[in-house]
Amino acid sequence: IPQNKVVVRCRPLNQKELMMSHKQAVIVDEIRGTITVNKLETPNEPPKTFTFDTVFGPDSKQLDVYNLTARPIIDSVLEGYNGTIFAYGQTGTGKTFTMEGVRAVPELRGIIPNSFAHIFGHIAKAEGDTRFLVRVSYLEIYNEEVRDLLGKDQMQQLEVKERPDVGVYIKDLSGYVVNNADDMDKIMTLGHKNSNSCMTMEIVFE
Repeated sequence: IPQNKVVVRCRPLNQKELMMSHKQAVIVDEIRGTITVNKLETPNEPPKTFTFDTVFGPDSKQLDVYNLTARPIIDSVLEGYNGTIFAYGQTGTGKTFTMEGVRAVPELRGIIPNSFAHIFGHIAKAEGDTRFLVRVSYLEIYNEEVRDLLGKDQMQQLEVKERPDVGVYIKDLSGYVVNNADDMDKIMTLGHKNSNSCMTMEIVFE
């Protein structure tokens, strides 16, 4: 079972930064798992190095990021364990590209669409009499308020509850049964239209 891991991905300089002649201040060592930060404005100050479970440089590929970080989590979910992939960072650091990517371009798809394909690929290969029911919910947490991105009433604020038999859950959160990765992709697109901020997609197997 995958344990908690912290993974850092450093994006390349964007077009605006290149036009302004900015320089890369971060050195990524994927072998050692380190990020070295140089203070370019004070070159005499020694750089600081930080070590993480896995690091990815500016040239990293979407599928490599998925395979090394998310795939083990999805595999454990398919075995019945809870799994969470949490993207954190300032605006403009590349969270959306890493998590979603460009869904219309296979090699640029992010963790979420790749996980959809992974889940239904596993289901298609399942042997014997095993049957799967995949139900998806999509919610937003913003300023400590919870909204159902697939709900009819977008103004309704949902409550976080806890029960001994199911643990923590969101009261009145809608769930939709999906049959393939395309269904999940459509639900994700629908949820995006109602979203303002931080989103959580929950996938339940029964």
